[in-house]
Amino acid sequence: MNPIEIKINHDPVAWTSPKLGRGFCYSTHSKYKEIFQSIIRAQYKSCPLRGYVKLDFVFEFPYPKSSTKKNILLMQVERILPTKCDLSNCVKFAEDCLKKIVIEDDRNVVQITSKKLYGLTGSVIIKVTPCE
Repeated sequence: MNPIEIKINHDPVAWTSPKLGRGFCYSTHSKYKEIFQSIIRAQYKSCPLRGYVKLDFVFEFPYPKSSTKKNILLMQVERILPTKCDLSNCVKFAEDCLKKIVIEDDRNVVQITSKKLYGLTGSVIIKVTPCE
């Protein structure tokens, strides 16, 4: 089976733990999760994959507004890389968004590769490869 590629044209979001208050629990990223899931559903119309899968993530962060032309050139050749979000939390959030839509459960993921880059706009590129 061919890999499934999904592109989300939105700044990457990192997973955060829910906030507990007086008698309530609030997740700060729940609105972003709904946005990501609706984009994923629009691009993937089949049933969730049941077997083992490999995931590849590319998180593209927009250039900071205060960047100089020299620094933007260095960002384009990957000499300066983003430090904004924790990569493992970005992966965790994106993997969470795939659950029950593209993959049945995240326990079926056997390999993950990921990287952070700078780009003109923020985006998340996800490649899901079923294991044979």
